[in-house]
Amino acid sequence: MVESYKNKVILVGCGPGLKAYISPKALYNVKKADILVGSRRLLKLFPGVDAEKIILEKNYSILIKKIADWSSTKQVVVLVSGDPCFFSYAKMIVKKMGRESCIIIPGISSIQLAFAAVGESWDDACFVSLHGRNDGYDHLMKKVREYSKVGILTDLKNTPAVIARQLLKGGIQERQMFVCENLSLPEESVRETDLVSAVHLKTNAASVVIIKKY
Repeated sequence: MVESYKNKVILVGCGPGLKAYISPKALYNVKKADILVGSRRLLKLFPGVDAEKIILEKNYSILIKKIADWSSTKQVVVLVSGDPCFFSYAKMIVKKMGRESCIIIPGISSIQLAFAAVGESWDDACFVSLHGRNDGYDHLMKKVREYSKVGILTDLKNTPAVIARQLLKGGIQERQMFVCENLSLPEESVRETDLVSAVHLKTNAASVVIIKKY
């Protein structure tokens, strides 16, 4: 039986980091919120919004149940980095509440911005997330062999250097690597290298990595 909710939960894509990349429609809906849920970083983007602000921690399952309960009487808006439909916890909320009880407002993914930054189309690429994962390198190597371009979401553990090391260990060598850090922010950095050189790269933040065949 499908549960019913008085108000639809609005999932807002906040883009790659800079507030200027958030759409006017997203901003309009954020202002309508009674309860605003998001990471500390995303909540800081909206200091003037008069809503109860709930920090999203790693307690996804508990918080999603609360979101469902709150939505029966209040307008809940959930902030998502990048795009809600791309490697996001938004799918957990949609699964819990049902598509008919959610409204998704797209955002610009860091993947889109990365491909734009290096001047490459992304309609022929494959995408892999290593963000928050302890494995996945077998899957990554399979995709790098199959596709001429692979976009990768990283974290502070699965860095460009670690990725390059793993690919070389798996016998993959003839590839370009683009490392895109702090996309859209003043400290944005885009570097082009090869896998051998990338083993020594130092990065200070989670990056988007693009692997491309020569």
